[in-house]
Parts: sequence; C-alpha cells; structure tokens
Amino acid sequence: MADITRQYPALAKVAARAAGAASAAVRFNVGHFDDTDREPMFDTAPPSDPLQVAGEMLATQIGGVGFRLHTWSPMTPGQPSAGVIATEVDDGLYDGSVVINPDFLYDSTHSTEILVTLGHDPWRPDFADSLMITSAYKAMTAAAGLEVPILFLQSPVAPYKDPPPRYRADGSGEAPRVSNGMALRMLIGLDSGNPRKRLALVRKIAWVAAEHGMGLQVTDRRFGRVRGEWWSVLRHEPDVYQRKKVEMFGWAPQGLPDTAHLLTFVGPARIGSSGSIASDLMARNVGVLAVSEVSLQEIAFINIITPVAPARVTAATPTGLCVPISAGLGAVARDCGLTRRRDARAPSPIGDTPACDYKVLRTGPVSLHVNDTAVHRPIWTSWEMPLVRDETGRTIDVPELVLAKLGTGGRVDYCRARISPTGTVRGRAKISAALDPAIKPVDVPDALSHLCDRAERDVLTHLVRHGLALHAIRLDVAWRERWVSR
Repeated sequence: MADITRQYPALAKVAARAAGAASAAVRFNVGHFDDTDREPMFDTAPPSDPLQVAGEMLATQIGGVGFRLHTWSPMTPGQPSAGVIATEVDDGLYDGSVVINPDFLYDSTHSTEILVTLGHDPWRPDFADSLMITSAYKAMTAAAGLEVPILFLQSPVAPYKDPPPRYRADGSGEAPRVSNGMALRMLIGLDSGNPRKRLALVRKIAWVAAEHGMGLQVTDRRFGRVRGEWWSVLRHEPDVYQRKKVEMFGWAPQGLPDTAHLLTFVGPARIGSSGSIASDLMARNVGVLAVSEVSLQEIAFINIITPVAPARVTAATPTGLCVPISAGLGAVARDCGLTRRRDARAPSPIGDTPACDYKVLRTGPVSLHVNDTAVHRPIWTSWEMPLVRDETGRTIDVPELVLAKLGTGGRVDYCRARISPTGTVRGRAKISAALDPAIKPVDVPDALSHLCDRAERDVLTHLVRHGLALHAIRLDVAWRERWVSR
C-alpha cells in the first residue's frame, strides 16, 4: 500500500506469529468432500494431525460438495522445505506446507466489500451461467490487479435487493433474502489514505457489470454502518444479462450440470495471483459454479467447483491430483473445458504470473446436487468463546449446533474461525434454514425472528451445561447480517 504507516498493524501481526512459530513455513490441510462425507463442517483439529489445534480454518459447501481448510504453525523446529509442498494422504485429503510471503501486508480494519449479482433467484446455474460467473470473477480480480489484496471472495452468496421506498431508511423493512444466488462477494484491503484507488477499482467493475446487466453493491461506509449494509451502484437487469449470456456463450451445452471437479489452488498469498488464475480459466472456457478464495495465515487458497460438460462425463471413480499449476490448468482444460476450440488448449502463461509456484489439488469427478429452493433462508451467526470439546473429544461445532436448535433442516453453507494462542475461538458462519413452505411470505420475517431467538437461547443453554461460564460466551444468531455485526 502507498502509505507505509498502514502496514504497521500487518507487520506486527506477522512478527508476532513468527515469534511463536518454530518454522517459516505454515502447514495446511485441504479436504474435498461430497454428500457421502460424515465429518463435521467445523473442527479445530486438522484431519492429518488430530493432536494439533489449527490456527485458522474454513469450511464451505454447495450442491452437496465442498471444501475444508486448516492451517497451523508447526511446533517442532526445523528447516522448512522451499516453495509449496502438497501430497494426497487420503481420498480427497491433502497435506502440505507453504513458506509464507512476508510481503503480503494489509490492515484488515481498512477494507471494503463489493457484491456483484448475476441473479436474485435461488442458485441454479446452467453451463452458460457458469461461464458468466467465470467472466465476473475475472473482471473483479482483474480490477484488483497488482495493487489491491483480495482478502476473501465467495460465490454463491445471498444476493441483495434494495428495500422499496415505503420501508424505513434504517433497513428494518428489509425482506428476507435468498440464501444462495448467483452472486460474488469480494472483500479487499485498501489504503484509506488513498480513496482514489478504491474508486478506480469500483469504476472498473461497474463498467463490466453495466455491460452485462449485473447488479453492483459496495459496503455502505457512512458513519454508523456495519458489515451487511450495502450501497447500491447498479441494479441487476435480467433482460440485459440474458442477452449477453446468449451472445457470449450461446454455444455452451444446454441443461444443468450434474458432475463437477473440485479444485484448490494453494500457495503463498500474493497480490494478483487469483487474477492470473481467473484469466487463465476464462481463456480456456472453464466454467465456475462456485468459488471460495481466502487467505489463512498468509497462505492463499482458491477453491473452485467447475462443471463437466455432458460429452466429458464418465462413470470413473473420483481420483485425486496434486501437480504444479501449469500442468494442473492443462488437466482442468482437458477435463472441464466447455469448448473444443484448440486455442483453449494453448500453453498457459501462468508461469510468468504471481501464481507461478502454486499447486493444484483436484478431486473428481463428483456428483453435484442443486437443491436450493425459495424456502431456504440465510441465518448468520457469530461466536467467541473458549475452546471446548464435546463428549467425543471433538470441538463443539457451534454452526451445526445452531442448525440443530433451529429445527428447520438445512445446512451450514460456510464457517470460518480463528483460534488464538490463549485458546479462544472466534468464528462466523452462514446457515441455510429450510422453512416450512406453508409459511406465507408476509409471515416469514416473524418466523425467522422467532427461530433465531429460540436457537440463540438454546445454544447458550447447551454451552453452559458443558461447563462454560455465560459471561465467557458471545453468541449472535440473526437473519439480517448486520445484526451480527454490531
């Protein structure tokens, strides 16, 4: 960032982590799973080293498939292996280490979010939609370029609509949102002393969004506003979007994908790495159904679900692949490319980009189940409490506990947590609650409020019975995201 004083908090964070670590490398686990998996979404113990406690973890799922990530600093001193080391230690489970990049510096307190919406309906992308998502992903990461760090990027997410004018300006009349729609949400670190950089980035994305009929919202940065409150720049235009989709990708296979590959690109966090990967995928006409991009302990994880064209679908057993990025992108183009054009198979320039030394971890083919409906509504929860294990010795899974206490059925879409050296767990999750279809739309807000109040009370009771002091627990459960951000 331009102002060096903005890097001081980031430098202090890296220095504190290095002082307490035995190596310059950070270990990681990446787990790819499908709906046959019975492991918990949230667990602080890495699968390959269950005696450890992860420093950070993230889990996300959609369509019956997903990813689990754990990172931790090794406790035994040793000379770290150079670059990125990764091996498949079990079906869909990868273990490795990365020497972190100390130049990836940002102050998380100076950040902003951008939401690009391709549709407000429940998530049900066809093959052409997957290429439109790739196009939007490329545009957003290209706008960040080599100057702006991308801290988090997720799709699908809950799309946002401005409430009608008849509702109060404080947003209390906001209607319940679709749990997952075709939308991409990106968190970026910015220098607050250089607002022109932020405006230039939003302007670049706005040009692409306007051309393709996509909606665009940015974080409402006015005084008193919190995460989950948006300022609308562009409204989603369904007619324009459909016209551009046919114009650009009318040649794509028809129908909904039912087979996919799970990809994870892993390496040292660097500005511009995800933009290089997105550009390569777009050049090879590889669709993106879902993406989750995150930096955990200065390691970049870019998790992507890619559809497989009907002509390439086989009955093969899912297999794992762990290769350098150049070979990995070639394999992805071969197995997941949605076109026969030879230029989509050309050698990749990825070797000259910030992602040149990344590894590709791939599992597939896997079955995809698109099961989002209008009855699924998002519930956000955040918690902070001491690390506590249940009767089986596992960390108490707060998101699954909230889902169980809601009593509606559904799933945990994603959860992310940090575990401090003192043993405090701080996490955040989004849950898709499946409401009774018989509930009238006008009654949905009251029903969600009642469910959230009851679930929060019941979860607190459960945790207290496990020996936690009530004053040591901070828990929020709400169906409006900003209510867990205050």
